[in-house]
Amino acid sequence: MSFNATESAFEGFRLARRAPMALLAWAAAYIVFFAVFFAVAGGSLINIINLAEQIEQSAEPSMSDLTSLGQAYGAMMGLALPLSLLFSAVLTAAVARSVIRPEEKRFGYLRLGRDELRILGATLLVALLMFGVVMGGTALVSIFVGLAASMGAPFLILPAVLAGLGGAAVAVWLAVRLSLVAPMTFAEQKIAIKESWAMTKGRFWPLLGMAVLAGVMSMLVGLLGSIVIAPLNLIFGGLESLAGAEMTNIATLLVKFWPALLVWGVVNALLSAAQAAIIYAPFSAAYLGIKGVPRV
Repeated sequence: MSFNATESAFEGFRLARRAPMALLAWAAAYIVFFAVFFAVAGGSLINIINLAEQIEQSAEPSMSDLTSLGQAYGAMMGLALPLSLLFSAVLTAAVARSVIRPEEKRFGYLRLGRDELRILGATLLVALLMFGVVMGGTALVSIFVGLAASMGAPFLILPAVLAGLGGAAVAVWLAVRLSLVAPMTFAEQKIAIKESWAMTKGRFWPLLGMAVLAGVMSMLVGLLGSIVIAPLNLIFGGLESLAGAEMTNIATLLVKFWPALLVWGVVNALLSAAQAAIIYAPFSAAYLGIKGVPRV
Protein backbone atom coordinates (compact mmCIF):
# COMPACT_ATOMS: atom_id res chain seq x y z
CA MET A 1 0.00 0.00 0.00
CA SER A 2 1.10 3.63 -0.50
CA PHE A 3 1.29 6.50 1.97
CA ASN A 4 -1.97 8.40 2.46
CA ALA A 5 -1.59 11.38 4.79
CA THR A 6 -5.25 11.64 5.79
CA GLU A 7 -5.61 7.91 6.42
CA SER A 8 -2.39 7.82 8.43
CA ALA A 9 -3.53 10.78 10.57
CA PHE A 10 -6.40 8.66 11.93
CA GLU A 11 -4.18 5.70 12.86
CA GLY A 12 -4.45 6.55 16.56
CA PHE A 13 -8.22 6.06 16.49
CA ARG A 14 -7.83 2.76 14.61
CA LEU A 15 -5.33 1.70 17.24
CA ALA A 16 -7.78 2.55 20.04
CA ARG A 17 -10.46 0.44 18.34
CA ARG A 18 -8.09 -2.43 17.56
CA ALA A 19 -6.28 -2.61 20.90
CA PRO A 20 -8.28 -0.81 23.62
CA MET A 21 -6.55 -2.80 26.35
CA ALA A 22 -3.22 -1.37 25.20
CA LEU A 23 -4.52 2.16 25.83
CA LEU A 24 -5.63 1.11 29.31
CA ALA A 25 -2.15 -0.35 29.91
CA TRP A 26 -0.60 2.94 28.80
CA ALA A 27 -2.95 4.83 31.12
CA ALA A 28 -1.83 2.55 33.96
CA ALA A 29 1.79 3.28 33.01
CA TYR A 30 1.02 7.00 33.16
CA ILE A 31 -0.43 6.58 36.66
CA VAL A 32 2.76 4.83 37.75
CA PHE A 33 4.78 7.61 36.11
CA PHE A 34 2.73 10.31 37.88
CA ALA A 35 3.21 8.50 41.20
CA VAL A 36 6.98 8.22 40.75
CA PHE A 37 7.15 11.81 39.53
CA PHE A 38 5.26 13.02 42.62
CA ALA A 39 7.48 10.94 44.89
CA VAL A 40 10.62 12.40 43.29
CA ALA A 41 9.55 15.99 42.67
CA GLY A 42 6.34 16.50 44.69
CA GLY A 43 7.95 18.95 47.09
CA SER A 44 9.27 21.07 44.22
CA LEU A 45 5.87 20.96 42.50
CA ILE A 46 4.09 22.27 45.60
CA ASN A 47 6.70 25.02 45.91
CA ILE A 48 6.04 26.04 42.29
CA ILE A 49 2.25 26.07 42.80
CA ASN A 50 2.60 28.26 45.91
CA LEU A 51 5.05 30.67 44.26
CA ALA A 52 2.86 30.94 41.15
CA GLU A 53 -0.17 31.70 43.29
CA GLN A 54 1.75 34.41 45.18
CA ILE A 55 2.86 36.02 41.90
CA GLU A 56 -0.68 35.85 40.50
CA GLN A 57 -2.10 37.56 43.58
CA SER A 58 0.60 40.23 43.60
CA ALA A 59 -0.18 43.45 41.74
CA GLU A 60 3.50 44.00 40.91
CA PRO A 61 5.55 40.81 41.33
CA SER A 62 9.18 41.51 42.17
CA MET A 63 12.16 40.18 40.26
CA SER A 64 13.08 38.07 43.28
CA ASP A 65 9.65 36.37 43.14
CA LEU A 66 10.15 35.55 39.46
CA THR A 67 13.70 34.37 40.14
CA SER A 68 12.49 32.10 42.95
CA LEU A 69 9.84 30.63 40.64
CA GLY A 70 12.43 30.01 37.93
CA GLN A 71 14.79 28.36 40.42
CA ALA A 72 12.01 26.14 41.78
CA TYR A 73 11.01 25.11 38.25
CA GLY A 74 14.64 24.38 37.38
CA ALA A 75 15.01 22.23 40.50
CA MET A 76 11.90 20.25 39.61
CA MET A 77 12.99 19.74 36.00
CA GLY A 78 16.42 18.61 37.15
CA LEU A 79 14.74 15.85 39.13
CA ALA A 80 11.97 14.99 36.67
CA LEU A 81 13.52 15.45 33.22
CA PRO A 82 15.53 12.18 33.10
CA LEU A 83 12.48 10.23 34.27
CA SER A 84 10.25 12.00 31.73
CA LEU A 85 12.63 11.31 28.85
CA LEU A 86 12.84 7.62 29.71
CA PHE A 87 9.08 7.25 30.08
CA SER A 88 8.51 9.10 26.80
CA ALA A 89 10.88 6.69 25.04
CA VAL A 90 9.05 3.68 26.52
CA LEU A 91 5.66 5.01 25.42
CA THR A 92 6.88 6.06 21.96
CA ALA A 93 8.28 2.56 21.44
CA ALA A 94 5.01 1.00 22.66
CA VAL A 95 2.96 2.99 20.14
CA ALA A 96 5.40 2.15 17.35
CA ARG A 97 5.33 -1.53 18.35
CA SER A 98 1.51 -1.57 18.31
CA VAL A 99 1.49 -0.33 14.70
CA ILE A 100 4.63 -1.92 13.24
CA ARG A 101 4.65 -5.22 15.18
CA PRO A 102 1.03 -5.58 16.33
CA GLU A 103 1.49 -9.26 17.14
CA GLU A 104 3.77 -8.38 20.11
CA LYS A 105 0.84 -7.62 22.43
CA ARG A 106 2.36 -8.66 25.76
CA PHE A 107 2.23 -6.04 28.54
CA GLY A 108 0.23 -3.68 26.32
CA TYR A 109 3.23 -3.39 23.98
CA LEU A 110 5.25 -1.85 26.82
CA ARG A 111 8.88 -2.90 27.22
CA LEU A 112 12.15 -1.53 28.55
CA GLY A 113 15.04 -2.73 26.43
CA ARG A 114 17.26 -1.90 23.49
CA ASP A 115 14.42 -0.56 21.35
CA GLU A 116 13.50 1.97 24.01
CA LEU A 117 17.12 2.99 24.63
CA ARG A 118 17.68 3.50 20.90
CA ILE A 119 14.58 5.68 20.70
CA LEU A 120 15.80 7.63 23.74
CA GLY A 121 19.15 8.24 22.03
CA ALA A 122 17.48 9.23 18.74
CA THR A 123 15.10 11.59 20.57
CA LEU A 124 18.00 13.32 22.32
CA LEU A 125 19.86 13.78 19.03
CA VAL A 126 16.81 15.26 17.31
CA ALA A 127 16.19 17.51 20.33
CA LEU A 128 19.78 18.79 20.16
CA LEU A 129 19.43 19.54 16.44
CA MET A 130 16.14 21.36 17.01
CA PHE A 131 17.62 23.25 19.96
CA GLY A 132 20.53 24.40 17.79
CA VAL A 133 18.19 25.71 15.09
CA VAL A 134 15.94 27.50 17.59
CA MET A 135 18.88 29.06 19.42
CA GLY A 136 20.43 30.15 16.12
CA GLY A 137 17.20 31.85 15.06
CA THR A 138 16.79 33.45 18.48
CA ALA A 139 20.36 34.78 18.39
CA LEU A 140 19.79 36.29 14.93
CA VAL A 141 16.59 38.00 16.05
CA SER A 142 18.34 39.30 19.18
CA ILE A 143 21.14 40.80 17.07
CA PHE A 144 18.69 42.74 14.89
CA VAL A 145 16.65 43.90 17.89
CA GLY A 146 19.82 44.97 19.70
CA LEU A 147 21.05 46.91 16.67
CA ALA A 148 17.65 48.57 16.30
CA ALA A 149 17.72 49.66 19.95
CA SER A 150 21.36 50.78 20.06
CA MET A 151 21.36 52.61 16.72
CA GLY A 152 17.87 54.04 17.04
CA ALA A 153 17.00 52.35 13.74
CA PRO A 154 13.45 50.98 13.98
CA PHE A 155 13.61 49.78 10.37
CA LEU A 156 15.81 46.93 11.65
CA ILE A 157 12.75 45.49 13.40
CA LEU A 158 11.56 44.23 9.99
CA PRO A 159 14.67 42.04 9.46
CA ALA A 160 14.21 40.80 13.05
CA VAL A 161 10.63 39.75 12.29
CA LEU A 162 11.69 38.13 9.01
CA ALA A 163 14.53 36.31 10.79
CA GLY A 164 12.08 35.05 13.41
CA LEU A 165 9.65 33.81 10.77
CA GLY A 166 12.50 32.25 8.80
CA GLY A 167 13.81 30.49 11.90
CA ALA A 168 10.35 29.14 12.69
CA ALA A 169 9.97 27.89 9.11
CA VAL A 170 13.35 26.15 9.24
CA ALA A 171 12.44 24.53 12.58
CA VAL A 172 9.14 23.21 11.17
CA TRP A 173 10.88 21.95 8.01
CA LEU A 174 13.54 20.18 10.06
CA ALA A 175 10.95 18.68 12.42
CA VAL A 176 9.00 17.23 9.50
CA ARG A 177 12.12 15.88 7.80
CA LEU A 178 13.06 14.12 11.05
CA SER A 179 9.50 13.11 11.99
CA LEU A 180 10.03 9.43 11.10
CA VAL A 181 13.17 9.01 13.22
CA ALA A 182 11.33 7.28 16.10
CA PRO A 183 9.36 4.67 14.09
CA MET A 184 12.32 4.00 11.80
CA THR A 185 14.68 3.66 14.76
CA PHE A 186 12.27 1.14 16.24
CA ALA A 187 11.59 -0.78 13.01
CA GLU A 188 15.16 -0.91 11.71
CA GLN A 189 16.82 -1.31 15.12
CA LYS A 190 19.31 1.50 14.63
CA ILE A 191 19.25 5.25 15.18
CA ALA A 192 17.78 6.34 11.86
CA ILE A 193 18.54 10.06 11.45
CA LYS A 194 19.85 9.79 7.88
CA GLU A 195 17.23 7.22 6.95
CA SER A 196 14.39 9.48 8.08
CA TRP A 197 15.92 12.35 6.14
CA ALA A 198 15.99 10.23 2.99
CA MET A 199 12.50 8.75 3.44
CA THR A 200 10.81 12.11 4.01
CA LYS A 201 12.40 13.71 0.94
CA GLY A 202 9.67 15.02 -1.36
CA ARG A 203 6.96 14.29 1.23
CA PHE A 204 7.14 17.44 3.34
CA TRP A 205 3.61 18.74 2.70
CA PRO A 206 1.74 15.43 3.13
CA LEU A 207 3.63 14.72 6.37
CA LEU A 208 3.06 18.25 7.64
CA GLY A 209 -0.66 17.99 6.85
CA MET A 210 -0.82 14.63 8.63
CA ALA A 211 0.93 16.05 11.71
CA VAL A 212 -1.33 19.12 11.81
CA LEU A 213 -4.48 16.99 11.47
CA ALA A 214 -3.31 14.62 14.21
CA GLY A 215 -2.41 17.59 16.41
CA VAL A 216 -5.83 19.18 15.96
CA MET A 217 -7.54 15.89 16.86
CA SER A 218 -5.33 15.55 19.93
CA MET A 219 -6.28 19.08 21.03
CA LEU A 220 -9.97 18.28 20.54
CA VAL A 221 -9.59 15.19 22.73
CA GLY A 222 -7.82 17.33 25.32
CA LEU A 223 -10.61 19.91 25.16
CA LEU A 224 -13.26 17.24 25.67
CA GLY A 225 -11.21 15.87 28.53
CA SER A 226 -11.00 19.29 30.18
CA ILE A 227 -14.80 19.54 29.98
CA VAL A 228 -15.07 16.15 31.70
CA ILE A 229 -12.47 16.91 34.36
CA ALA A 230 -13.78 20.41 35.25
CA PRO A 231 -16.66 19.22 37.47
CA LEU A 232 -14.38 16.61 39.05
CA ASN A 233 -11.88 19.33 39.91
CA LEU A 234 -14.68 21.34 41.50
CA ILE A 235 -15.58 18.33 43.63
CA PHE A 236 -12.12 17.03 44.52
CA GLY A 237 -9.91 20.08 43.92
CA GLY A 238 -7.37 18.77 41.39
CA LEU A 239 -3.75 19.88 41.72
CA GLU A 240 -4.95 23.35 42.72
CA SER A 241 -5.89 21.86 46.08
CA LEU A 242 -2.15 21.64 46.82
CA ALA A 243 -1.88 25.43 46.79
CA GLY A 244 -1.06 26.63 50.26
CA ALA A 245 0.16 23.23 51.41
CA GLU A 246 3.06 23.93 53.71
CA MET A 247 4.30 20.41 54.19
CA THR A 248 6.61 18.73 51.68
CA ASN A 249 6.59 15.27 53.23
CA ILE A 250 5.21 13.06 50.46
CA ALA A 251 3.50 10.55 52.78
CA THR A 252 1.72 13.36 54.65
CA LEU A 253 0.62 14.97 51.40
CA LEU A 254 -0.77 11.69 50.08
CA VAL A 255 -2.78 11.11 53.25
CA LYS A 256 -4.24 14.62 53.13
CA PHE A 257 -4.78 15.08 49.39
CA TRP A 258 -5.18 11.53 48.04
CA PRO A 259 -8.73 11.99 46.61
CA ALA A 260 -7.70 15.00 44.51
CA LEU A 261 -4.43 13.36 43.41
CA LEU A 262 -6.16 10.08 42.55
CA VAL A 263 -8.89 11.68 40.43
CA TRP A 264 -6.41 14.01 38.73
CA GLY A 265 -4.01 11.12 38.04
CA VAL A 266 -6.59 8.68 36.63
CA VAL A 267 -8.34 11.19 34.36
CA ASN A 268 -5.10 12.71 33.07
CA ALA A 269 -3.60 9.25 32.55
CA LEU A 270 -6.52 8.23 30.34
CA LEU A 271 -6.33 11.49 28.39
CA SER A 272 -2.55 11.27 28.02
CA ALA A 273 -2.72 7.68 26.76
CA ALA A 274 -5.35 8.63 24.16
CA GLN A 275 -3.39 11.67 23.04
CA ALA A 276 -0.17 9.66 22.79
CA ALA A 277 -1.88 7.22 20.43
CA ILE A 278 -3.34 10.04 18.35
CA ILE A 279 -0.02 11.91 18.07
CA TYR A 280 2.51 9.07 17.73
CA ALA A 281 0.68 6.37 15.77
CA PRO A 282 0.32 8.37 12.51
CA PHE A 283 4.10 8.52 12.04
CA SER A 284 4.45 4.75 12.35
CA ALA A 285 1.59 4.35 9.87
CA ALA A 286 3.30 6.83 7.53
CA TYR A 287 6.52 4.82 7.74
CA LEU A 288 4.69 1.61 6.81
CA GLY A 289 2.82 3.37 4.01
CA ILE A 290 5.97 4.81 2.46
CA LYS A 291 7.66 1.41 2.77
CA GLY A 292 4.63 -0.19 1.11
CA VAL A 293 3.95 -2.50 4.04
CA PRO A 294 0.25 -3.21 4.71
CA ARG A 295 -1.10 -2.29 8.16
CA VAL A 296 -3.20 -4.59 10.30
